[in-house]
Amino acid sequence: MTWFFISIVAFLAGHILPGMFRRQLVAALGTSLYLFAFSAISIGLLVWVIGAELNADYIALWPYDPRSHWVPLVAMLPVCWLWVAAVRQPCPLSIGRAKGYDPDHPGINRFTRHPLLLGVVIWGSAHLFPNGHLAAAIFFGGSALFGVLGMARMEKMRLRQLGAAEFDRLSAGTRRFYLPGLFKGALDWRDILGGLILYGAILALHPLVLGRDPLAF
Repeated sequence: MTWFFISIVAFLAGHILPGMFRRQLVAALGTSLYLFAFSAISIGLLVWVIGAELNADYIALWPYDPRSHWVPLVAMLPVCWLWVAAVRQPCPLSIGRAKGYDPDHPGINRFTRHPLLLGVVIWGSAHLFPNGHLAAAIFFGGSALFGVLGMARMEKMRLRQLGAAEFDRLSAGTRRFYLPGLFKGALDWRDILGGLILYGAILALHPLVLGRDPLAF
């Protein structure tokens, strides 16, 4: 478990420290290089955490119920739709691009300003059910908490960057989470199709990359 905890600390530090010195780093590196370096480091640290979790000591917290296997299988489809929408649509108040955003047609932002982070929350929460051991609880539970806290952190950062007037203009007609907004043009056919493709890819690659087949139960 030692390396798992070390990887968790490194992952958190890799997100907290750049945020503390973002202004200085952007001034020194430029926005594009800063974002590239931050993304590359974040992905590398995440890969380390996942590898450490898979190899951590098994300390059971609750018994495995085969029915719980269905929770992530079902939950991951809407997660994939959210993640595709987060990449394809503008999300000016969260992780994603701002270019092309129209406050009169907020799209996914009508349902949630934070589709990527909401997807992380659902992904982490759903994977807790069939993984009742300590390392998984820390990893998936921590990821879900990271997503929840990240929503408030992103909005605070965007408010500071944009100013109150622009933030209010962009946030008009949007919510952190508003279920009826899902049925008011939040997703279009490209999000749905892209999500289905991503879902199929995850099912196919999961046993190859992580050594665990989500359909084998």
